[in-house]
Amino acid sequence: MTDELQEHLNKGMYGTPKLKPDEQRKYLGTFRERVDLTVTFAQLNSEKYYPAIQQELEEHPEYRMTINGSVDQDQLSRLIQIANSANAAFTCSSDLTLPHAASDLAVVIAAPHQAIHTEVVDVALRYPLSNASPAPTNEKDSKHHFSLKDLFHKK
Repeated sequence: MTDELQEHLNKGMYGTPKLKPDEQRKYLGTFRERVDLTVTFAQLNSEKYYPAIQQELEEHPEYRMTINGSVDQDQLSRLIQIANSANAAFTCSSDLTLPHAASDLAVVIAAPHQAIHTEVVDVALRYPLSNASPAPTNEKDSKHHFSLKDLFHKK
């Protein structure tokens, strides 16, 4: 009975304990199992990932985009425009305890009430950028195999 009384007192003084508080802090207030796509501050500084955010919101307008309150004003404005154009809900979290280093999450797109269990949620892994342009290949060179004749034969 004393354990129940202590638990009741703790709830009254400190509030109801949160389930997985570190996970919720990392994913801007939601659980990992609900997350569809994440974007870090460093990735948000690159212009290359905004189309991926827009595509994801257009494909899933029922999902909610949560934006870390430490996001730059210009980036915040652009993210709000993307959410509005996709008719998707968004929130901006002003929780000062949220981490905001370059490797921390700036944007989380997640299902609001159900688990979706998306395996790959990082925007860089889900939407890899093809920075390297394919090198022009000569058909003759690509089919050529090395032989000893190449060492002794003058071209």
